[in-house]
Amino acid sequence: MTMFILLTGEQADHVRGPSAITPSAALAPVERQGELFVLGIEVLADPAHMAHWDYLALLPQLDGNDPSLPEALSAVDA
Repeated sequence: MTMFILLTGEQADHVRGPSAITPSAALAPVERQGELFVLGIEVLADPAHMAHWDYLALLPQLDGNDPSLPEALSAVDA
């Protein structure tokens, strides 16, 4: 089961970018259809992203198999 954190565009902009702790690690939310962005739930256990844990933990989460999760943008949409 793949779980995702759901973000708005503004929330995605807030967390996007390199880690202050581990510069080689970065958060890169993936845009889905309908102005929704997702991050894998595993970022909540990655010490490189500890600065964002409290913020991200408050955001909604959804199972990747849930039919209500919008599809990824196609190459044409991106």
